[in-house]
Amino acid sequence: MRQARLKIDDQATWYHCYNRISGTSGDLPFGAVEKEQFVRILKRVSQLYTVEVAGYQVMSNHYHLILYAPVEQPSESEVCRRYKRYYHGRRRLKPGSEKCAQWQARCRDISWFMRHVQQLFTVWYNGSRPVQRRGSLWGSRFKHTLLEGGEALWKCLAYVENNGVRAGLASSAGAYRFGSYGVWRQTGQHPFSKTLKKRVLPMMQDRYGVKNLSELCQMLGETLQDNTTRNR
Repeated sequence: MRQARLKIDDQATWYHCYNRISGTSGDLPFGAVEKEQFVRILKRVSQLYTVEVAGYQVMSNHYHLILYAPVEQPSESEVCRRYKRYYHGRRRLKPGSEKCAQWQARCRDISWFMRHVQQLFTVWYNGSRPVQRRGSLWGSRFKHTLLEGGEALWKCLAYVENNGVRAGLASSAGAYRFGSYGVWRQTGQHPFSKTLKKRVLPMMQDRYGVKNLSELCQMLGETLQDNTTRNR
């Protein structure tokens, strides 16, 4: 019997979400094309939901996400705008309708967000194989850990961003282009900079006196390097 997920609906919550494909630990089917597609889907789905992405790492057979779920539901006008943009105007929600009310609740729901990301990627992956495959891609439902803000969030963010280094896929987190920190270092722009500026930076300002995203990037880089050195 499936157990109900532990979700917090009466306050804003940080989550570390992750999942692995079915098969053995030696199955590594995700190359550059698959990893890039996962990130594209993640960005697209994040435009529909009010769940915010603060960090990600896409590996050869699994992924990690750091997500923020706000406590408040979006307004009818906001959810209608997001829905219309997501479907490029081909679908719309009617304010006051039952479906609009359903999407107001879904927009901040971590389970709906994760289900959407995984389903879209599975459909794309199955259809893109030389011999078209069917069925589930993931080994189980996604897993998640609730995070308190501040130190717990920062440690988890550093852990996630260093996955590529621990797996031997890059010499440093900044060199791994399928993680949010790697993109940040290589392009000068975090893929989800709005979330960092709105959610993460204020916590680091209060705790460490970090003034802006440039200083936050430097601080994260130092933390990642310390972790790498410690684990050698």
